Amino acid sequence: MSPVRKIRPFVFLATVAVLALTGIPRVSAQSDYPAIQRLRQDDVIFAQLEDSIQEYYSSPNSKDVSRDFSIYSYTLKSDTDLLALAASLSLPYDSLATLNRLDNNETLPKGRTILVPSIPGVFVAMSPESDLEYLMRSLRAEDPGDHYSVSVTEATGRTSFMFFPGSSFLPAERSFFLIGGFRFPLPRGIITSGFGMRVDPIKGKVLKFHPGIDIAAPSGTTIMAARRGRVISAGWSDVYGNYVVVLHENDWETLYGHMSKIIARLGQAVETGTVLGLVGSTGLSTGPHLHFEIRKHGAAVDPLEMLHPWN
Repeated sequence: MSPVRKIRPFVFLATVAVLALTGIPRVSAQSDYPAIQRLRQDDVIFAQLEDSIQEYYSSPNSKDVSRDFSIYSYTLKSDTDLLALAASLSLPYDSLATLNRLDNNETLPKGRTILVPSIPGVFVAMSPESDLEYLMRSLRAEDPGDHYSVSVTEATGRTSFMFFPGSSFLPAERSFFLIGGFRFPLPRGIITSGFGMRVDPIKGKVLKFHPGIDIAAPSGTTIMAARRGRVISAGWSDVYGNYVVVLHENDWETLYGHMSKIIARLGQAVETGTVLGLVGSTGLSTGPHLHFEIRKHGAAVDPLEMLHPWN
């Protein structure tokens, strides 16, 4: 185990070491991260961070993080946009997002302490908790590529990551983070009808616009919220039968129709995966299935462009 060189020897850095472990380098960091006070060069900690980042970008072997990997902290002085903060720190926004376990591009509140890595890259949580982390873990499970095992210790506990130096969000991850994605609303099921024009299953040859997708599943299958939000409508419709509508951030809505039973309550706050009801065949339906819609500002969009079907 070899010590990491410090750029400015009079400033204490969180201890970082790299050692071989079953063929995968492991990086370990203490919880007492040097605190950046001002995002300016006259702040010696900030200047040290900038030196580390610039050295990484200029290094011919930039994938080697054993040279100078450290973690800093910065407490926000005001409500801050993540992308603007990342630009001020000369880091990609996905480096900050994944290390701090942010799952969307919301405004960061004043007083929040953000961890800042001295090397750009993405951090994939070994024990995912959010939908984004589950997505990242599943996308990189089979072919993770070059990475380091990073362990971060804070007051709330210890978190282990796979750190991919120099890497960025994959397209699906970027879309999920910036736009907001939705998980598959059933634990299992078969998509039997897509979004768009189709022959009306009730009237036969008549073409009709289908504003969602139909997912066939056994009666009684649990129907789960596709994303965090609040139930704004729940009841009976002659078309949808027993249905639930959930309002999400940024004016997204999801609708779940043809339920045999509604479990969610009007006004209830739900998390991704909260059970809303059970699959049935109520309303205009030809058999047990879930009619699922995603809407933006009230207009239906194709769910297949937004869904990430991991469970």
